[in-house]
Amino acid sequence: MRSKHSGIGCPRPHHGRGVLLAVLLLSISSVSAGSASASDSNQTSEQVAAEILRVQDKADTTAQRFARAEQRSADLAVEIEAAQAQVAQTSAQYDQLQAGLTRVAINRFTGGSGASVMVMFDNSNDEMQMNVLRSVALDAGATTLDTVDAVRTDLEKDRAHLDALNNENIQLIDELATSQAEIGTQLAELTVLREHLKDEEVRRAYEAQLAKQRADEARAAAEREAQAAADQQASAAAAARTVRGGGSQAPKQSPASPQSPATPQSPATPQSPAPAADPSPASPASPASPAAEPDPAPSPTPDPDPAPAPEPTHPAPVIIGGSWLCPVAGPTAFGDTWGAPRSGGRKHQGVDMMSPFGTPLVAVVAGSVTMSINTLGGDTVSLAGADGNKYYYAHLSSWEGGSRSVSAGEVIGYVGATGNTTANHLHFEIHPGGGQAVNPYPTVRQHC
Repeated sequence: MRSKHSGIGCPRPHHGRGVLLAVLLLSISSVSAGSASASDSNQTSEQVAAEILRVQDKADTTAQRFARAEQRSADLAVEIEAAQAQVAQTSAQYDQLQAGLTRVAINRFTGGSGASVMVMFDNSNDEMQMNVLRSVALDAGATTLDTVDAVRTDLEKDRAHLDALNNENIQLIDELATSQAEIGTQLAELTVLREHLKDEEVRRAYEAQLAKQRADEARAAAEREAQAAADQQASAAAAARTVRGGGSQAPKQSPASPQSPATPQSPATPQSPAPAADPSPASPASPASPAAEPDPAPSPTPDPDPAPAPEPTHPAPVIIGGSWLCPVAGPTAFGDTWGAPRSGGRKHQGVDMMSPFGTPLVAVVAGSVTMSINTLGGDTVSLAGADGNKYYYAHLSSWEGGSRSVSAGEVIGYVGATGNTTANHLHFEIHPGGGQAVNPYPTVRQHC
């Protein structure tokens, strides 16, 4: 039995919530008409498998772009609100200064008699108004007039900043709508293409190409990590060399006066040692003063150990198990958005998996599920897995059944856009051992 809880949890305005579903339905119809099965075309199984991977990669890239645009949109809303408040504050200050100059002008015209005088200005021409006030407000003082100029300049800058933010917001709205439409089309195409996987030959070709793709990605990730570690070590070694090269040696003690220790010299005013203190072959020593033995060569000072390089940041472990399943039982697209900034200074602690409205969500492992509602996540599910880990699903459109024990692959809800979001997707988290969340992207990429 499906439990409905649409619209609960204080969601933001869903300007695109219905767009993705409508585009998806239209796209499925058009895509289905052109690519019903692999046997209807001259494509080989390898070509069909490659096309599935190509469309999936394209959809993942679009999902990543949408995630960045959505976060920028949320940040921009905060910036626009602050800019509007700043314009209001500066504008009020400017109006107050103008009112003061107007009073000075009236007093100038009336000679301070208080007679009623009406000074007419065209509000559309601030420059003309200021010129008139300047010509009559001579006793206002240069300081007051400079203050008006400064505030007026600030107001112009504040208004220009607000205009720029509003223009960016308009562009972001268009970008979000475009990305949603693209994702809808790409996911619809994936839905049809993945039907070919029912063909055993296509499935074998797909699995082989997918395994190669993942191996290439893992190798590239390992190379990036190794390069990052090498860069860190090189930076540490360079820093150590800088420390060694910047050190100063203590000044030598004059051999002519061994009983008096040398006075340390100031680094700001280095002193040259007296010429008489240095034994010279051109100046033989007097009989009364035997020649001083030359200073023994200083023993070499071992180089300090270089600072240890910071430990490279290792990716989150991939959960691999025979019973672990993709949480989205249908077409999905996603990128690695772990750690991305969120409103209120939060960090993103999950992976956002774009998928059509109503796509079934399943338990990734056996365990027990608890349904709940909160402001950020909307309709959510917490899964206490039999593997000892906890999993969190958010933004569901509805639940399937209630809190209960479930088996791996059992439907527990459906993709939606409740809570603090504007698009249909699953926010999915992994908490190993029930502790802090780790990046779920590597695991989800492995299984979806």
